[in-house]
Amino acid sequence: MEHPREVINTTALGNGLRVVTEAIPGSRTAAFGVWVAVGSRDEAPEQSGASHFLEHLLFKGTETWSARQVAEIIDGVGGDMNAFTSREHTAFYARVPDTAADLASDVLFDVVRSPALRPTDVDAERLVIGEELTAAVTTPDDLVFMSLYDELFAGHALGREVLGEPATINAMTPADIADFHGGWYLPSNLVVAAAGQVVHEEIVEKATAVFGDLPRGHHPKRTSPEAVRQTTVANELPVEQAHIAIGWRGLPHGHEDRHALAIANQVLGASPSSRLFQTIREQRALAYTVFSTTSGYADAGSASVYAATAAPRAKDLRVALDDAIAELLDGGVTSQELDRARSGFEGSIVLGLEDSGSRMSRIANGIALRDTVMPIDEFLDRLNAVTIDDVNRVLNQVYGQPSVTSIVGPASALVAAGV
Repeated sequence: MEHPREVINTTALGNGLRVVTEAIPGSRTAAFGVWVAVGSRDEAPEQSGASHFLEHLLFKGTETWSARQVAEIIDGVGGDMNAFTSREHTAFYARVPDTAADLASDVLFDVVRSPALRPTDVDAERLVIGEELTAAVTTPDDLVFMSLYDELFAGHALGREVLGEPATINAMTPADIADFHGGWYLPSNLVVAAAGQVVHEEIVEKATAVFGDLPRGHHPKRTSPEAVRQTTVANELPVEQAHIAIGWRGLPHGHEDRHALAIANQVLGASPSSRLFQTIREQRALAYTVFSTTSGYADAGSASVYAATAAPRAKDLRVALDDAIAELLDGGVTSQELDRARSGFEGSIVLGLEDSGSRMSRIANGIALRDTVMPIDEFLDRLNAVTIDDVNRVLNQVYGQPSVTSIVGPASALVAAGV
Protein backbone atom coordinates (compact mmCIF):
# COMPACT_ATOMS: atom_id res chain seq x y z
CA MET A 1 0.00 0.00 0.00
CA GLU A 2 1.32 3.41 -0.96
CA HIS A 3 1.24 5.96 1.85
CA PRO A 4 0.93 9.72 1.37
CA ARG A 5 4.22 11.58 1.48
CA GLU A 6 5.05 13.55 4.57
CA VAL A 7 4.49 17.28 4.22
CA ILE A 8 7.49 18.63 6.14
CA ASN A 9 8.73 22.20 5.73
CA THR A 10 11.69 23.94 7.33
CA THR A 11 12.71 27.58 7.53
CA ALA A 12 15.81 29.12 9.10
CA LEU A 13 15.50 32.71 10.29
CA GLY A 14 18.35 35.15 9.90
CA ASN A 15 19.24 34.92 13.58
CA GLY A 16 19.62 31.13 13.45
CA LEU A 17 16.20 30.04 14.74
CA ARG A 18 14.94 26.96 12.90
CA VAL A 19 11.25 26.27 12.31
CA VAL A 20 10.01 22.85 11.19
CA THR A 21 6.42 21.78 10.61
CA GLU A 22 4.52 18.76 9.40
CA ALA A 23 0.99 19.28 8.15
CA ILE A 24 -1.21 16.23 8.72
CA PRO A 25 -4.27 16.39 6.47
CA GLY A 26 -7.47 15.55 8.32
CA SER A 27 -5.92 15.95 11.76
CA ARG A 28 -8.08 17.65 14.40
CA THR A 29 -5.17 18.31 16.73
CA ALA A 30 -2.10 20.51 16.74
CA ALA A 31 1.16 19.92 18.62
CA PHE A 32 3.82 22.54 19.24
CA GLY A 33 7.30 22.29 20.67
CA VAL A 34 10.36 24.36 21.41
CA TRP A 35 13.52 22.26 21.58
CA VAL A 36 16.51 23.91 23.28
CA ALA A 37 19.82 22.31 22.31
CA VAL A 38 21.25 22.73 25.81
CA GLY A 39 21.11 20.11 28.55
CA SER A 40 22.80 18.95 31.70
CA ARG A 41 26.14 18.20 29.99
CA ASP A 42 26.40 21.88 29.04
CA GLU A 43 26.24 23.14 32.62
CA ALA A 44 29.32 24.23 34.56
CA PRO A 45 29.79 22.13 37.73
CA GLU A 46 28.38 24.93 39.87
CA GLN A 47 25.35 25.12 37.55
CA SER A 48 24.51 21.44 37.84
CA GLY A 49 20.73 21.13 37.56
CA ALA A 50 20.15 24.56 35.99
CA SER A 51 18.48 23.19 32.84
CA HIS A 52 16.08 21.10 34.89
CA PHE A 53 15.45 24.03 37.29
CA LEU A 54 14.49 26.16 34.28
CA GLU A 55 12.20 23.41 33.00
CA HIS A 56 10.22 23.74 36.25
CA LEU A 57 10.25 27.52 36.36
CA LEU A 58 9.06 28.17 32.82
CA PHE A 59 5.66 26.74 33.76
CA LYS A 60 5.37 29.21 36.65
CA GLY A 61 4.20 31.81 34.17
CA THR A 62 5.24 35.00 32.41
CA GLU A 63 4.40 38.67 32.75
CA THR A 64 1.37 37.94 30.54
CA TRP A 65 0.09 34.73 32.14
CA SER A 66 0.29 33.39 35.66
CA ALA A 67 1.06 29.74 36.35
CA ARG A 68 -2.60 29.15 37.14
CA GLN A 69 -3.72 30.80 33.90
CA VAL A 70 -1.28 28.69 31.88
CA ALA A 71 -2.67 25.52 33.47
CA GLU A 72 -6.30 26.62 33.05
CA ILE A 73 -5.83 27.56 29.38
CA ILE A 74 -4.48 24.12 28.47
CA ASP A 75 -6.76 22.15 30.81
CA GLY A 76 -9.77 24.10 29.55
CA VAL A 77 -9.43 22.64 26.05
CA GLY A 78 -8.48 19.11 27.16
CA GLY A 79 -4.88 19.54 26.03
CA ASP A 80 -1.58 18.75 27.66
CA MET A 81 1.54 20.83 28.16
CA ASN A 82 4.77 19.52 29.56
CA ALA A 83 8.56 19.48 29.29
CA PHE A 84 11.59 17.30 29.87
CA THR A 85 15.30 17.79 30.39
CA SER A 86 17.94 15.47 28.99
CA ARG A 87 21.71 15.52 28.84
CA GLU A 88 21.85 17.42 25.55
CA HIS A 89 18.56 19.26 25.21
CA THR A 90 15.52 20.58 27.02
CA ALA A 91 12.10 20.37 25.38
CA PHE A 92 8.80 22.18 25.97
CA TYR A 93 5.65 21.06 24.21
CA ALA A 94 1.87 21.30 24.04
CA ARG A 95 -0.82 19.33 22.22
CA VAL A 96 -4.36 20.64 21.85
CA PRO A 97 -7.44 20.40 19.64
CA ASP A 98 -6.85 22.42 16.47
CA THR A 99 -9.47 24.96 17.57
CA ALA A 100 -7.12 26.01 20.41
CA ALA A 101 -3.91 25.99 18.36
CA ASP A 102 -3.35 29.76 18.29
CA LEU A 103 -3.75 30.24 22.02
CA ALA A 104 -1.67 27.17 22.92
CA SER A 105 1.24 28.23 20.72
CA ASP A 106 1.03 31.79 22.11
CA VAL A 107 1.35 30.44 25.65
CA LEU A 108 4.13 27.94 24.84
CA PHE A 109 6.26 30.43 22.94
CA ASP A 110 5.82 33.07 25.65
CA VAL A 111 6.89 30.82 28.53
CA VAL A 112 10.08 29.91 26.65
CA ARG A 113 10.88 33.47 25.55
CA SER A 114 9.81 35.48 28.62
CA PRO A 115 9.53 33.44 31.82
CA ALA A 116 8.85 35.54 34.90
CA LEU A 117 11.46 33.76 37.07
CA ARG A 118 10.04 35.36 40.21
CA PRO A 119 12.14 34.88 43.37
CA THR A 120 9.18 33.37 45.22
CA ASP A 121 8.73 30.82 42.42
CA VAL A 122 12.45 30.01 42.46
CA ASP A 123 12.31 29.30 46.19
CA ALA A 124 9.18 27.18 45.84
CA GLU A 125 10.56 25.08 42.98
CA ARG A 126 13.84 24.67 44.82
CA LEU A 127 11.89 22.78 47.47
CA VAL A 128 10.05 20.72 44.85
CA ILE A 129 13.31 19.75 43.16
CA GLY A 130 14.76 18.88 46.54
CA GLU A 131 11.91 16.43 47.03
CA GLU A 132 12.53 15.08 43.52
CA LEU A 133 16.20 14.50 44.33
CA THR A 134 15.36 12.80 47.62
CA ALA A 135 12.92 10.52 45.85
CA ALA A 136 15.52 9.64 43.20
CA VAL A 137 18.29 8.66 45.62
CA THR A 138 15.92 6.58 47.74
CA THR A 139 14.27 4.81 44.80
CA PRO A 140 16.45 1.80 43.88
CA ASP A 141 15.71 1.66 40.16
CA ASP A 142 16.49 5.40 39.84
CA LEU A 143 19.63 5.31 41.97
CA VAL A 144 21.06 2.31 40.14
CA PHE A 145 21.08 4.24 36.84
CA MET A 146 22.28 7.48 38.44
CA SER A 147 25.29 5.60 39.78
CA LEU A 148 25.79 3.71 36.51
CA TYR A 149 26.03 6.92 34.48
CA ASP A 150 28.24 8.57 37.07
CA GLU A 151 30.76 5.75 36.65
CA LEU A 152 30.24 5.07 32.94
CA PHE A 153 31.12 8.70 32.20
CA ALA A 154 33.35 9.25 35.23
CA GLY A 155 34.64 12.80 35.55
CA HIS A 156 32.56 13.97 32.59
CA ALA A 157 29.42 16.10 32.41
CA LEU A 158 27.50 13.27 30.72
CA GLY A 159 27.77 11.36 33.97
CA ARG A 160 26.18 14.06 36.11
CA GLU A 161 22.60 13.66 37.24
CA VAL A 162 20.17 15.74 35.15
CA LEU A 163 18.32 16.81 38.31
CA GLY A 164 21.48 18.40 39.69
CA GLU A 165 22.82 18.10 43.22
CA PRO A 166 21.38 19.45 46.50
CA ALA A 167 24.34 21.81 46.97
CA THR A 168 24.07 23.40 43.51
CA ILE A 169 20.27 23.61 43.58
CA ASN A 170 20.31 25.26 47.00
CA ALA A 171 23.01 27.74 45.94
CA MET A 172 21.33 28.82 42.69
CA THR A 173 19.85 32.33 42.83
CA PRO A 174 17.14 33.85 40.61
CA ALA A 175 19.88 35.90 38.93
CA ASP A 176 21.92 32.76 38.21
CA ILE A 177 18.93 31.12 36.57
CA ALA A 178 18.05 34.24 34.59
CA ASP A 179 21.64 34.44 33.34
CA PHE A 180 21.53 30.78 32.28
CA HIS A 181 18.28 31.38 30.40
CA GLY A 182 19.52 34.59 28.80
CA GLY A 183 22.81 33.03 27.74
CA TRP A 184 21.52 29.78 26.22
CA TYR A 185 17.88 30.21 25.23
CA LEU A 186 18.86 32.01 22.04
CA PRO A 187 18.01 31.30 18.38
CA SER A 188 21.11 29.26 17.47
CA ASN A 189 20.01 26.72 20.10
CA LEU A 190 16.26 26.83 19.44
CA VAL A 191 14.02 24.73 17.21
CA VAL A 192 10.33 25.60 16.92
CA ALA A 193 8.27 22.62 15.75
CA ALA A 194 4.62 22.06 14.97
CA ALA A 195 2.59 19.17 13.56
CA GLY A 196 -1.04 18.38 12.87
CA GLN A 197 -3.53 20.93 11.59
CA VAL A 198 -0.90 23.63 11.13
CA VAL A 199 0.20 26.00 8.37
CA HIS A 200 3.95 26.41 8.02
CA GLU A 201 3.89 30.08 7.04
CA GLU A 202 1.74 30.95 10.05
CA ILE A 203 4.10 29.19 12.45
CA VAL A 204 7.10 30.97 10.89
CA GLU A 205 5.32 34.30 11.25
CA LYS A 206 4.49 33.67 14.90
CA ALA A 207 7.98 32.37 15.71
CA THR A 208 9.49 35.45 14.04
CA ALA A 209 7.27 37.76 16.08
CA VAL A 210 8.29 36.08 19.36
CA PHE A 211 11.94 35.18 18.80
CA GLY A 212 12.98 37.23 15.77
CA ASP A 213 14.53 40.11 17.70
CA LEU A 214 16.86 37.91 19.78
CA PRO A 215 20.60 37.81 19.01
CA ARG A 216 21.89 34.59 17.46
CA GLY A 217 23.83 33.32 20.48
CA HIS A 218 26.27 30.41 20.30
CA HIS A 219 26.28 26.65 20.62
CA PRO A 220 27.69 25.08 23.78
CA LYS A 221 31.25 23.79 23.48
CA ARG A 222 31.45 20.09 24.28
CA THR A 223 34.36 17.78 25.03
CA SER A 224 34.23 14.03 24.51
CA PRO A 225 34.47 11.64 27.47
CA GLU A 226 37.58 9.56 28.05
CA ALA A 227 37.61 5.77 27.75
CA VAL A 228 35.63 3.78 30.30
CA ARG A 229 37.29 1.48 32.81
CA GLN A 230 35.71 -1.75 34.00
CA THR A 231 34.44 -1.31 37.53
CA THR A 232 31.60 -1.99 39.97
CA VAL A 233 29.85 0.63 42.10
CA ALA A 234 27.53 -0.28 44.97
CA ASN A 235 24.96 1.74 46.92
CA GLU A 236 23.43 0.26 50.02
CA LEU A 237 19.74 0.84 50.66
CA PRO A 238 17.53 -0.90 53.24
CA VAL A 239 15.49 -2.78 50.63
CA GLU A 240 14.94 -6.48 50.03
CA GLN A 241 15.71 -6.58 46.32
CA ALA A 242 19.04 -6.28 44.58
CA HIS A 243 18.91 -3.95 41.60
CA ILE A 244 21.60 -4.58 38.99
CA ALA A 245 22.45 -2.43 35.96
CA ILE A 246 25.33 -3.15 33.61
CA GLY A 247 26.46 -0.46 31.18
CA TRP A 248 28.73 -0.08 28.18
CA ARG A 249 29.66 2.84 25.98
CA GLY A 250 27.31 2.93 23.02
CA LEU A 251 27.21 4.89 19.75
CA PRO A 252 26.65 8.60 19.05
CA HIS A 253 23.16 9.43 17.79
CA GLY A 254 24.45 10.15 14.28
CA HIS A 255 26.59 7.01 13.93
CA GLU A 256 26.08 5.02 10.71
CA ASP A 257 25.58 1.84 12.76
CA ARG A 258 22.80 3.26 14.94
CA HIS A 259 20.12 1.25 13.13
CA ALA A 260 22.06 -1.98 13.63
CA LEU A 261 22.44 -1.16 17.33
CA ALA A 262 18.70 -0.51 17.61
CA ILE A 263 18.02 -3.99 16.22
CA ALA A 264 20.68 -5.53 18.47
CA ASN A 265 19.03 -3.90 21.49
CA GLN A 266 15.66 -5.23 20.37
CA VAL A 267 17.03 -8.78 20.25
CA LEU A 268 18.87 -8.44 23.55
CA GLY A 269 16.22 -7.06 25.86
CA ALA A 270 13.87 -4.41 24.48
CA SER A 271 10.81 -6.62 23.95
CA PRO A 272 8.95 -9.59 25.48
CA SER A 273 10.44 -11.89 22.81
CA SER A 274 14.00 -10.77 23.56
CA ARG A 275 16.77 -13.00 24.86
CA LEU A 276 16.83 -11.41 28.33
CA PHE A 277 13.07 -11.43 28.86
CA GLN A 278 12.65 -15.00 27.71
CA THR A 279 15.65 -16.29 29.69
CA ILE A 280 15.58 -14.22 32.87
CA ARG A 281 11.83 -13.91 33.38
CA GLU A 282 10.00 -16.56 31.41
CA GLN A 283 12.36 -19.53 31.73
CA ARG A 284 14.12 -18.94 35.03
CA ALA A 285 11.70 -16.58 36.83
CA LEU A 286 14.63 -14.66 38.26
CA ALA A 287 13.11 -11.20 37.86
CA TYR A 288 9.82 -9.45 37.21
CA THR A 289 11.46 -6.59 35.33
CA VAL A 290 14.36 -7.05 32.94
CA PHE A 291 15.24 -4.94 29.92
CA SER A 292 17.97 -3.39 27.80
CA THR A 293 18.17 0.14 26.48
CA THR A 294 20.46 2.45 24.51
CA SER A 295 21.03 6.21 24.35
CA GLY A 296 22.98 8.26 21.83
CA TYR A 297 24.65 11.64 22.28
CA ALA A 298 26.58 13.96 19.98
CA ASP A 299 29.94 12.27 20.57
CA ALA A 300 29.20 9.24 22.75
CA GLY A 301 26.49 6.80 23.72
CA SER A 302 25.44 4.23 26.27
CA ALA A 303 23.96 0.74 26.29
CA SER A 304 22.69 -0.96 29.42
CA VAL A 305 20.73 -3.86 30.86
CA TYR A 306 18.75 -3.88 34.10
CA ALA A 307 17.04 -6.42 36.33
CA ALA A 308 16.04 -6.74 39.99
CA THR A 309 15.52 -9.77 42.19
CA ALA A 310 15.45 -10.85 45.84
CA ALA A 311 18.89 -10.40 47.38
CA PRO A 312 19.57 -14.14 47.92
CA ARG A 313 19.09 -14.71 44.19
CA ALA A 314 21.27 -11.80 43.07
CA LYS A 315 24.27 -13.99 42.23
CA ASP A 316 22.10 -16.25 40.08
CA LEU A 317 20.66 -13.21 38.32
CA ARG A 318 24.07 -11.71 37.58
CA VAL A 319 25.38 -15.01 36.20
CA ALA A 320 22.27 -15.39 34.04
CA LEU A 321 22.69 -11.85 32.66
CA ASP A 322 26.35 -12.44 31.87
CA ASP A 323 25.61 -15.80 30.27
CA ALA A 324 22.83 -14.43 28.08
CA ILE A 325 25.05 -11.60 26.83
CA ALA A 326 28.03 -13.90 26.27
CA GLU A 327 25.86 -16.38 24.35
CA LEU A 328 24.57 -13.60 22.11
CA LEU A 329 28.10 -12.32 21.47
CA ASP A 330 29.48 -15.78 20.74
CA GLY A 331 26.64 -17.16 18.62
CA GLY A 332 25.20 -13.95 17.19
CA VAL A 333 21.58 -13.30 16.31
CA THR A 334 19.60 -15.74 14.20
CA SER A 335 17.87 -14.83 10.97
CA GLN A 336 14.51 -15.31 12.71
CA GLU A 337 15.52 -12.93 15.50
CA LEU A 338 16.71 -10.39 12.98
CA ASP A 339 13.45 -10.50 11.02
CA ARG A 340 11.30 -10.36 14.17
CA ALA A 341 13.32 -7.55 15.75
CA ARG A 342 13.40 -5.51 12.56
CA SER A 343 9.68 -5.91 11.95
CA GLY A 344 8.86 -5.20 15.59
CA PHE A 345 11.04 -2.12 15.71
CA GLU A 346 9.59 -0.92 12.40
CA GLY A 347 6.06 -1.43 13.69
CA SER A 348 6.69 0.41 16.94
CA ILE A 349 8.11 3.38 15.04
CA VAL A 350 5.14 3.53 12.68
CA LEU A 351 2.59 3.12 15.48
CA GLY A 352 4.28 5.94 17.34
CA LEU A 353 3.50 8.31 14.49
CA GLU A 354 -0.26 8.03 14.79
CA ASP A 355 -0.69 11.31 16.67
CA SER A 356 0.47 14.87 16.12
CA GLY A 357 2.52 14.94 19.32
CA SER A 358 4.72 12.04 18.26
CA ARG A 359 5.21 13.49 14.80
CA MET A 360 6.11 16.87 16.24
CA SER A 361 8.69 15.27 18.53
CA ARG A 362 10.20 13.35 15.61
CA ILE A 363 10.74 16.39 13.43
CA ALA A 364 11.95 18.51 16.36
CA ASN A 365 14.52 15.88 17.31
CA GLY A 366 15.65 15.53 13.71
CA ILE A 367 16.36 19.23 13.30
CA ALA A 368 17.78 19.72 16.80
CA LEU A 369 20.15 16.74 16.63
CA ARG A 370 21.05 16.39 12.94
CA ASP A 371 19.59 19.49 11.26
CA THR A 372 17.48 17.28 8.99
CA VAL A 373 14.38 15.10 9.16
CA MET A 374 14.81 11.69 7.61
CA PRO A 375 11.64 10.68 5.73
CA ILE A 376 9.91 7.66 7.24
CA ASP A 377 10.35 5.60 4.08
CA GLU A 378 14.09 6.31 4.04
CA PHE A 379 14.36 5.38 7.71
CA LEU A 380 12.55 2.09 7.08
CA ASP A 381 14.75 1.40 4.05
CA ARG A 382 17.87 1.85 6.18
CA LEU A 383 16.42 -0.38 8.86
CA ASN A 384 15.67 -3.10 6.30
CA ALA A 385 19.17 -2.81 4.85
CA VAL A 386 20.73 -3.92 8.15
CA THR A 387 22.23 -7.41 7.83
CA ILE A 388 23.04 -10.12 10.36
CA ASP A 389 26.72 -9.29 9.93
CA ASP A 390 25.98 -5.64 10.78
CA VAL A 391 24.11 -6.58 13.95
CA ASN A 392 26.71 -9.07 15.13
CA ARG A 393 29.54 -6.65 14.45
CA VAL A 394 27.83 -3.92 16.48
CA LEU A 395 26.98 -6.35 19.27
CA ASN A 396 30.67 -7.12 19.74
CA GLN A 397 31.69 -3.49 19.21
CA VAL A 398 29.43 -2.31 22.04
CA TYR A 399 28.78 -5.20 24.44
CA GLY A 400 32.21 -6.75 23.99
CA GLN A 401 34.04 -3.79 25.53
CA PRO A 402 34.69 -3.00 29.23
CA SER A 403 31.51 -2.58 31.28
CA VAL A 404 30.41 -0.83 34.44
CA THR A 405 28.17 -2.57 36.97
CA SER A 406 25.92 -0.66 39.36
CA ILE A 407 24.26 -2.39 42.30
CA VAL A 408 21.67 -1.00 44.72
CA GLY A 409 20.31 -2.88 47.70
CA PRO A 410 22.12 -4.79 50.43
CA ALA A 411 25.28 -3.78 48.58
CA SER A 412 28.02 -4.91 50.97
CA ALA A 413 26.67 -8.45 50.98
CA LEU A 414 26.34 -8.43 47.20
CA VAL A 415 29.89 -7.25 46.61
CA ALA A 416 31.20 -9.85 49.05
CA ALA A 417 29.29 -12.48 47.10
CA GLY A 418 30.98 -11.33 43.89
CA VAL A 419 27.85 -9.97 42.17
